[in-house]
Amino acid sequence: MQKAQTGVCAEPNLHGLTLLCNVMTDDVDGLRRKLGRMPIILDELDERFSEAMLNGFVAIGSDYWDIVYPEQRPLYLQAFPELRDDDREAPRQPFDILLHIRSDRFDANFLAARALIEWFGHDIEIVEQIRTFRYLDGRDLLGFIDAPDNPRGLRKREVALVNASEEPAFAAGSYLLLQKFRHDLRRWEHIGPQRQEQLMGREKVSGERLSEAEIESVTHASKTRLLDQNEQPIPLLRQNMPWGDLREQGLLAMYCSNQPKKVVEWLKRRYYADSQGDYDPLLDFTQAVTNASFFIPSPTFLLKHGQPATDSESQTA
Repeated sequence: MQKAQTGVCAEPNLHGLTLLCNVMTDDVDGLRRKLGRMPIILDELDERFSEAMLNGFVAIGSDYWDIVYPEQRPLYLQAFPELRDDDREAPRQPFDILLHIRSDRFDANFLAARALIEWFGHDIEIVEQIRTFRYLDGRDLLGFIDAPDNPRGLRKREVALVNASEEPAFAAGSYLLLQKFRHDLRRWEHIGPQRQEQLMGREKVSGERLSEAEIESVTHASKTRLLDQNEQPIPLLRQNMPWGDLREQGLLAMYCSNQPKKVVEWLKRRYYADSQGDYDPLLDFTQAVTNASFFIPSPTFLLKHGQPATDSESQTA
């Protein structure tokens, strides 16, 4: 069984650092070689900071994939969909590479990120860096338990990783849809806990769903349930973490899946009003300001394609 990059199915950590980057070099062969060593470097950093449970991954943007790996493309890799309905929107911003690091020590993340940036040198530039953190007992800054229905244990691999029988070249990889939400916490806190529970469809402390008798209107829980229109499970692993400071705050949502088309339909259900005019009510209090689509290759794929071509391969090409 092929292994995935360590950060895809990892357990929650205390600190995270996500770097959204663009490539600045035309030396694609050299960049492939550097990408090929990424999982090895992360493993070495994990050994250095073993008590910190360091993990991470590198992901390739949908728009850049054909430049760096033109021979093969993941079957379902598409640009992030333009979601827009009324005043709800999620504009997409393409990035070439995403570097994601998590651990239980912020200094370990910082040192690991510096090591990776040094490794890439001037080949990439950081467009945005997002420092994330665990809030209380795994809650969003809105005060509710984040993704209480997230898969656990081996189920994570089943929903997040590409199956070798379906896409053998990309086995143990994962499709990633990213949304950086900015919350309006002042407005959210103004409505009070009881109204918040009605909008979320869950109890604030326990995270349990409210009974149908208690619910007054459409809820976030109903619009984000992991079942499609045919009542079939939506394969989705959320590796979300809050971000922010005292000026602005939000949630970095990272959706890993082996069937991204179903995740896109799940997102559309949230953004687009249905025949009754209902949409995810939480979107009245938060906006996704950064949205992008990536693929997270397996270490095997990265290493294989990062090796220099032999003379015979070069002549064939």
